Amino acid sequence: MTQEEYEREQAEIERLINEINRVVDENNRLTVEINQALSDISVLQNNVVSLHNSLEPRMRGVSGEVEFNSEQTQAVSQAIQELSTQYFTFKALSTASKNVTQYTDEYYTRFSYYNKLRRITLGYVIGLDSNFVSDKNMRQVVEKAYLQNSEYWLAYATMAVMLWASDEQEAAKRALDKAMFINPQRASLYFMLINLRFSRNETARNWFINYMGRVNPSNLGDEWQYLLQSYLAGAFGEDSGFQAEVGKYFKKMIVQSEATTADFNKRFVNRSYSYMDNYLHQTKENFAYLKGTCSDYDALIKTLSSAEKNAVLAKYYDDLLNEEDERGENIFQRIENALYSLINAYDGDELEVVKKIKLNEHIISAQGDQAAAQKKFEEEFGRESNKTFADLLTDWAFVEDSNITPLSVRRFAISCMKDWIYKGFEKHAQMYREKVKNAYTFNVDGCEITSTEDDFDQGKEKIAQYYQKNKWKNILADKFVKIYGLIAIAGMLLLIVMGVELAKGQFSPIALTAGILLVLLGVFMFWRQSVAMAEQLKEKQRLSIQRFQHALEELGQWRRLFEAEDSELSDLQAALMQFGTIEE
Repeated sequence: MTQEEYEREQAEIERLINEINRVVDENNRLTVEINQALSDISVLQNNVVSLHNSLEPRMRGVSGEVEFNSEQTQAVSQAIQELSTQYFTFKALSTASKNVTQYTDEYYTRFSYYNKLRRITLGYVIGLDSNFVSDKNMRQVVEKAYLQNSEYWLAYATMAVMLWASDEQEAAKRALDKAMFINPQRASLYFMLINLRFSRNETARNWFINYMGRVNPSNLGDEWQYLLQSYLAGAFGEDSGFQAEVGKYFKKMIVQSEATTADFNKRFVNRSYSYMDNYLHQTKENFAYLKGTCSDYDALIKTLSSAEKNAVLAKYYDDLLNEEDERGENIFQRIENALYSLINAYDGDELEVVKKIKLNEHIISAQGDQAAAQKKFEEEFGRESNKTFADLLTDWAFVEDSNITPLSVRRFAISCMKDWIYKGFEKHAQMYREKVKNAYTFNVDGCEITSTEDDFDQGKEKIAQYYQKNKWKNILADKFVKIYGLIAIAGMLLLIVMGVELAKGQFSPIALTAGILLVLLGVFMFWRQSVAMAEQLKEKQRLSIQRFQHALEELGQWRRLFEAEDSELSDLQAALMQFGTIEE
C-alpha cells in the first residue's frame, strides 16, 4: 500500500466516523421527538376524553334541536301549504260575496220599476174588484213606463187592463197588441187569469185557446208552469168544464211525453243522478291522522259527503212537502196567487242578472270550490232552450227556488216522477258505494302500507321492517354523521400524506398530531352520533306506529259514519214516497 492510498483510506474512515456520529445525533434527536410525540399523544388522549365529556352533551342537544327543528319545519311547510289553500279559498269567497252584493245592487237598481209595476198590477186587480182604485193612484206610474216605450210586456198588459176598466177600448186594444207583440205567451196567460179573476169565464177560455194555438209542443216556454199552477190551484173551478178540460190536457201531455220522448224514464233517472251528484254539500267531519297518512283521503271525504246527501235531501223533501203553500181561501185568491207568480217571473235581461247572483251564491255554498259551483249552476240553468213537456217536468222537479218555479208545480213534478227520481238516487248511491275499498294505502314516513282498519299488527310489523331495512341509510343521511365521517377521512388522508413525507425524509410532529386528533375525534363522534341516531330512529318508529294506529282508528270511525249515512237512503225513499199521485 502506498502512502497515498493509506491517506485516502484514513480520510474515508474519518468521513464514515463523522457520518456515523451525525446519524447517531440525528437518531437521538428523532428519539427525543418521538418521545415528545408520544407524550403529546398521551396529552391528546386526555384532551380527547375531556373534549368528549364536554362536547357530547352539547352535540346531543344540537342533534335533538336539529331533529325537532326538522319536524317543526315540516309542520310549518304543511301549515303554509294549507294557509295558501285557505287564502285562495278566502279570495274566491270574498270575490263571490262582493259579486253577489254588486249584482244584487244592479238588479234592484236596474229593474226597480219592474217590481214597482208588479206591485201596482196586483194591487190594481184587487183594488179594481173592491172599487176603491182611482186612475190617479197607480195609472200614472204605468203610463210613464207605457209612454217611455218600455220593452217590458207587463207595462202594456197592465195599461190595457186600466184602459179597459176606464172604457177606453181603442187605447186598450193598442196596449194589448203591444203586450202580445213583446211576449205573446205570458200576455195570453195574463189576460186569461185577469178574465178568470172577474168571472169572465168564456173570455178566459178564448184566451186559453189563443195561448194553446201559439204552443209548439217541441219548444214550450217556462210560462207553462203558471198555467199548471192555475190548474192545480183550481183557478178554473168556477167553470167545472173548463177545469176538467185543462186537467185532461195536462194528463194527456204526460202520457204523450212518456210515449214519444225517447228514453223518457232513463232521461229522468240520469237527471236525478246528476242533480244529486252536483248537489252542494261538504261533510263537516275531519280526520287529522287519515289526512296526514292516507293517500286516498280526498276520496274518503268525497265519498262520505256523497253518502251524507241522503239525509240532507231526505230533510229537504220533508221540508218541501210540509212547506206552507198559501193556496188561498177562495177561488179568487187562488187566481191572484197564480197571477202573482206569473207577473213576478223573471224577464229575459232580468234573469241574466239573477243567474250571475245564483252562480256566486253557489260559490259561497261550495266553500270557494268554483268547479263544483259551476257544475251546480249548469245543472240549474245550462239546459237546452227548446223544451218539451217532459223537459219542463224534469226541470220543475229539481228547482230549489220557489221564486223560479211555484211550490205547487214543484210538488206536482215530484209526484209524477218520484219513482224515477229515486232510481236516480239509487244510481248515485251505487256510484259512491263502488268507490269504497276494503283496504286503503297509507304512507307513514315513507313506508307504504295497504291495510284495513283491522290489520294493525301487520302494518306495525311492516313499519318495523321498513325502519330496520333503512336504518343505516337514515343514519348516514344525518348531517352530523356526514360531518364526523368527513373529519375522520380528513385525518386519515393527513396521516397518509405524513407517511409519504416521512419516506422522503421529512417529518412534521404538528401534522402528525393533527392527523391523529382528526381520526380519533371523527371516529369517536361518528360512533356516538350513529348511536344517538339509532335511538332517535327507534323513537321515530314508535311514533310512526302510533300515528298509523290512530289512522286505522279514524278509518274505522269513517267506515261506521259512512255506513250510517248510506243507510239513510231508505229515509230518502220514504221522504219521496210521501208525495201523492197526480190524481191526488
